[in-house]
Amino acid sequence: MARKLDTSNAGLFRRAISRTGSGGGSNAALFGLSGKMRHREIPLDQVEPNPDQPRRNARGADIAALAASIGERGLLQPINVREVAPDRFQIVAGERRYWAFRQLERETIPALVIDTDDVQALALIENAQRVDLHPIDLATTLARLIGDKGLTQDQTAVLIGKSQEYVARLLGILRLPARILEEAPDQPAVTVSLLMELAELGDEAAQLTLWKRAGDGLTVKEVRNAKQERKESRAATPSVTPVLRALRSNVGKIHSLRASGHPLAEDQRQELRDLRDAIDALLQN
Repeated sequence: MARKLDTSNAGLFRRAISRTGSGGGSNAALFGLSGKMRHREIPLDQVEPNPDQPRRNARGADIAALAASIGERGLLQPINVREVAPDRFQIVAGERRYWAFRQLERETIPALVIDTDDVQALALIENAQRVDLHPIDLATTLARLIGDKGLTQDQTAVLIGKSQEYVARLLGILRLPARILEEAPDQPAVTVSLLMELAELGDEAAQLTLWKRAGDGLTVKEVRNAKQERKESRAATPSVTPVLRALRSNVGKIHSLRASGHPLAEDQRQELRDLRDAIDALLQN
């Protein structure tokens, strides 16, 4: 018996579209997506793989393990399909999930039906859902969906079955120094969490210093500690802004005091000299 579809993703997507404008606004026709975009339980016999699927080993890519996971936990993310004929659907993304359902001998499969003929958009969506895609490549793909196709972070989050916060942090990876972006794919021990934490450090010199230890087992905890130390250091550094504000508020009083011709006592003169020396020393930094 087919499991009942969890429609939470469908609701998220509808809300993501509707909040962009009246009736969906400019996103109502987002790269061909329309109000017809919907979740459905589709009979497996009505679904077909994409003959141009670039990932030729999709059917044999550890399908047994995926089928076992789905059998135990259910399908966490529907496949994406487009309707190519009445009651005929072609897979856009999720072919491994399709073959896993075949192996489980399920009759239907939860699917997000995407109403578009945009080949580039379809390729980007398919690419975004590849299980073997490196986090940097995934972030690049999502950035293209957002930049070129006008998706919001909410919408891309639904397409990959993640939260908007996750997408925002993932996109932040692309702000890492070029050296890290270039070398990270060759470091299998470097996780997406580590890259996110590095990106949020926000200090290029510190990022590159930590990155030198990536090959020796740099951990997420170590990067978080570096972030905390930087935060505490910045908090401990006094700000010049309130000092300047206080000085500016008294400049007029100094001019008035000078214009009055009121004589200063020697201790007052000395205090003013000390203030002048302190300001001169600060300007020399």
